[in-house]
Amino acid sequence: MRIYHKTATCIISLLFLVITPLICRGDTTLTVYGLGSIENDNLAQAEQRALDDAFAKAALQAALRFVPDSSVADLMQLLPEYTASRRMQDILQYQIASRARQGDVLQLSVDVKIDDDSLRQWLHSRALTIPRAHRSKVLLAISYLEPGSEAPYEWWAGKAGTSYSPFETQFGRELSRLGENVIRPRKQTGEAFCQPDPLNSAHAVGADVLITGTIAYTPVLDTLYECLFEVSLVDVASGAVMSSWSVSRRGDFSTESMNSLMIGEVIRPVRAGISQRILSKSPGVMKKILCVEGISDYVTYQSMINALMSVEGVSRISITGIHGHSICHVMEIKGSLFDAMENLKRRQIAKADIMVENETAYIRILRK
Repeated sequence: MRIYHKTATCIISLLFLVITPLICRGDTTLTVYGLGSIENDNLAQAEQRALDDAFAKAALQAALRFVPDSSVADLMQLLPEYTASRRMQDILQYQIASRARQGDVLQLSVDVKIDDDSLRQWLHSRALTIPRAHRSKVLLAISYLEPGSEAPYEWWAGKAGTSYSPFETQFGRELSRLGENVIRPRKQTGEAFCQPDPLNSAHAVGADVLITGTIAYTPVLDTLYECLFEVSLVDVASGAVMSSWSVSRRGDFSTESMNSLMIGEVIRPVRAGISQRILSKSPGVMKKILCVEGISDYVTYQSMINALMSVEGVSRISITGIHGHSICHVMEIKGSLFDAMENLKRRQIAKADIMVENETAYIRILRK
């Protein structure tokens, strides 16, 4: 009986391997140069610094294959956070091809094989892979009361016109530089003109996101003034306010400099809100782990896999390992892993315990 049990297990395992292809890692091989400063003639320490520099450059080169030009500025700012958190986890193999010392600097030429799956997931999770043309269309409608003015400038109201205020122009230029899809205003006619409203204007020009609020300069003493900036991020389709911020500063420097200061205070959270909207509307494909335990027959197992493949957002399930009656997989999925497993649970294909923990789903099929 023992021989028969082992033989049956081997046959089932081979059947699984033939029917479902093994997943291939996203390997990328690069040649990069790393630099490390030499202190106290410590070459070992300098070599480690040069290797760290080389690995960071390898991650950058790999990331640039997936990131459009409009997201490069963001990538350069955020990538050090990723490389610091991952350290050597994505490095599959490396070989130092050459060493050269120039004064107090050690230069290495390194051949690096990097697993870019985690990198791609990280890029997707921050919407860095989405080109400007596919990002949310952003319209600005910020009431602007500059120093010395009695009434605020509002392009959407009265006879103000169709041009952004100096503040909106500066804000929009900075958003565009960072890769956001900023669109120009257009004055409305008819009923919209009689009842001017930024949200109506945003609907009319096809905006997805509205940045609205007020910025006002109030004199305090001589050349000293106070600037109050209140801004909200609005989802145009629903009219819901996603986030709001309020910033107040005093100063006696130029209006343009104060505008820059106020923009700098809010631009990162504003852009984070825009990215979250993009991901919620069109989440990127993520790779999650699926482990199925207690498999006693192929029919039940395959019925579960077929059911998961029919769930919206699941594009691929591939075997990564077989251990007796347990099989582990990688799932390529858009959206929530928890929701996908809840969908499977509702179908009641077989009695099973289903649990989701972080990035991994566990299914334990119970014996009848």
